[in-house]
Amino acid sequence: MCISEKKIESLRQIIHHILPINDYDWNDITPHLSQITFKKNDLLLSPPNSCHFIAFILSGSCRSYFIDDELNENNLLLRSQFEFITDYESFITQDGSKLHIEALEDGEAILLEQKALNKLYESSFYWNKFGRIMSEQIFINSKRRNEELLFLTPTERYIKLTENNPDFFQKYALKHIASYLGISAPSLSHIRKQIFNHLN
Repeated sequence: MCISEKKIESLRQIIHHILPINDYDWNDITPHLSQITFKKNDLLLSPPNSCHFIAFILSGSCRSYFIDDELNENNLLLRSQFEFITDYESFITQDGSKLHIEALEDGEAILLEQKALNKLYESSFYWNKFGRIMSEQIFINSKRRNEELLFLTPTERYIKLTENNPDFFQKYALKHIASYLGISAPSLSHIRKQIFNHLN
């Protein structure tokens, strides 16, 4: 599917924010980009397939989740417009993924395939540096999230989310936010009620 100039420019702006990019380096990647549309509940990735793409969401929203031994779905990431989603471990290793990536609503995304990005790493100083920066950011974000789940109480995790990502509560259903916080939906409702009563 042909990507409109307006849509591809939104991706360029995000990339430029991460690492300033010139026309020469931008032109290296554009032939490797493709666009997909998805419907609510579509699976962009499911085990045991390996993850071959990084998706830049143009519209709509997605989640990545794993299913535990008790068959509960546990959200790892919630992502929406102008954000990236992938299973980075599987993307790097090309081992089978343990994650599902599911569309939460209808939308569109721009995809970059793993093989194409690896070629850019080898041929371009800019894209090699960009890949390193992205890897560092993913590592730091993953470490912080694990520490929050380990060391913060559910109420503390909720408060931190409302402070850092208040738009979550406009973008995602409470059941998905609860799973992202590592708690049940009733527990999230209880926490919200307690905080509301305390403030009022």
